[in-house]
Amino acid sequence: MLPGLYLLLTLLFAAVLLALLWRPGAARAMTVWGLAALLPLLAAVAGALTGQARSARVLAGYTPHPVTVTVMSGTVARTLTLDAQDAACLERAVRLHTRSELLTDQAPVPLVGDIRVLGDLPPQPVVEALGIRGTLACPHLRTLRDEDDPGR
Repeated sequence: MLPGLYLLLTLLFAAVLLALLWRPGAARAMTVWGLAALLPLLAAVAGALTGQARSARVLAGYTPHPVTVTVMSGTVARTLTLDAQDAACLERAVRLHTRSELLTDQAPVPLVGDIRVLGDLPPQPVVEALGIRGTLACPHLRTLRDEDDPGR
């Protein structure tokens, strides 16, 4: 509802601006400048609200639960039981090929090079929706710098 309202408001402001530009001298320069300055702001708010609404729809059918996965790096395999947040962070890190490591109770699991994950991670749309909503926190995932990378 609210994204549609902002989209309608953006289109209305664009139509008023076009009408004023069509007939030069019909409005003061500050009016035209103000309308032109508001258009990107309104478009950004409409886009952000649309993304929030879409992510809420995606997350409506998702129930977070712990998962057991096996992370394979070359010939080394580690079986981990992760909570829903860590599983979502792992999915994003593997999908985006982020040079990082997953901090576990035993030893960190490096996520560098050719990584394969066997098991059910949260689907990509769910992980993206968690990121858009701002609820994807990854305290157990550490991004590696060049000097920290065990594969280099």
